[in-house]
Amino acid sequence: MRGWLGRVLVAGALAAPLSVGLPAAAQARWGTPFQFTAPGTLDVLAPQLAISSSGAAAAAFGMQDVDTPGTSQGYLTLRSPRGAVGQPAAIGGASQILAEAYDHGGLELLTGTTAADQVCCSSAQAVAVSAAGRPAPPRTLVSGLTGPTLAQLQPLAGGQMLAAVATERGVWVVQSAKANRFGAQHLLTGGGLMPSALATAWLGGQATIVAWTGASGTAGAADPRTIAYALGSRTSAPRRVRTAITVPAGHRVDELGVAARAGSATVAWIESWFDGHGNYHSQVRAADVAPHAAATTLSAASRLASGLSFAGDPAGDQALSWESCTVNDACTTQVAVRGAHGSFGGARALGAIDSSQTPALTVGAKGQAVVAWVRGGRPVAAVARTPGRAFGAAQSLSSSTYADDIALASGAGGRALAAWTQGTLNPSVVGAAYSG
Repeated sequence: MRGWLGRVLVAGALAAPLSVGLPAAAQARWGTPFQFTAPGTLDVLAPQLAISSSGAAAAAFGMQDVDTPGTSQGYLTLRSPRGAVGQPAAIGGASQILAEAYDHGGLELLTGTTAADQVCCSSAQAVAVSAAGRPAPPRTLVSGLTGPTLAQLQPLAGGQMLAAVATERGVWVVQSAKANRFGAQHLLTGGGLMPSALATAWLGGQATIVAWTGASGTAGAADPRTIAYALGSRTSAPRRVRTAITVPAGHRVDELGVAARAGSATVAWIESWFDGHGNYHSQVRAADVAPHAAATTLSAASRLASGLSFAGDPAGDQALSWESCTVNDACTTQVAVRGAHGSFGGARALGAIDSSQTPALTVGAKGQAVVAWVRGGRPVAAVARTPGRAFGAAQSLSSSTYADDIALASGAGGRALAAWTQGTLNPSVVGAAYSG
């Protein structure tokens, strides 16, 4: 492992710092693409993005050697509010960076660690990163994990933060009382549940929600049919587990998202099943978290839905995006939106999407929604500048035709940031900034 990591670090040291030509505040629409990490010989794992209130941003991603399956290293690249991009830095002990978020104390990472030759993760650790990019010593939040791990970091008001971790042994939550000071872990699920999807949302103030779905029985043999959730407050991480929705027998919940809604929340999911003739179906559905909640179907029954992305702002404006395909893999990016006091309108097609890709979506603090996807190997994005307003035409973010795994994040003042992996033989992580 030392040899291939050494090659990455040497390559990074030889590259000059990269920057965007114009300050973020002066950019109009999407700016010129830039590199979060230069092309290299290692496989690059899908990037994650976070933006602070000042406009600083962080791209987290992983690298692994194709000759050593299951072995990876987490990396972080910082971008200043004026668009200067630093060098990628390896986060010590991190096989993966599971989640990242900015709070009042700066950037916080949730990293996964693992023993040599094991599949990540065996523990989840919190790592605070200074504005200069220096990571503090890690603090273990949850240990004794086994295998693939889902995780979320959710900032709250007042500098608090909620960490949620799910693996085949259950769902844990850990909340910080102040910036970078996490308390004790709390296990939300009992034995016999294997979580398959995890989502969190800030509901305003110090209120949060964590939602999940999972399979029960031996080795998770049964299909996941129930979406469970728990609510948190300023003084307590989510504790009491409740049921948001249970799908009919023979159906299953494949993907999950959650967003704020008028002091409560909405859950959205992909529901799939086989009919009596053996034909496969999948549709997007959503329901407000409330007693006797009624689900709304948002996608066409004649097409297959996947790649769900769901987000909202504190006022309750929401947007949903997904990939909609025919049985012959002719796919489009779909979006449905609703204002804080309305219902979801009809789904709108934004354009073709590569069948192997999924769209990314983000909603800013004042309802600006951005959807990004990959079409013909090229990253594209469409923007709705105000809640409920129609999306503009898709704009190309790069001339590359080798884009993959696109990610999005929103910031203050109409800013947004996209990142994607680019290239096959010598992959890199590339970004583009938007200013509304």
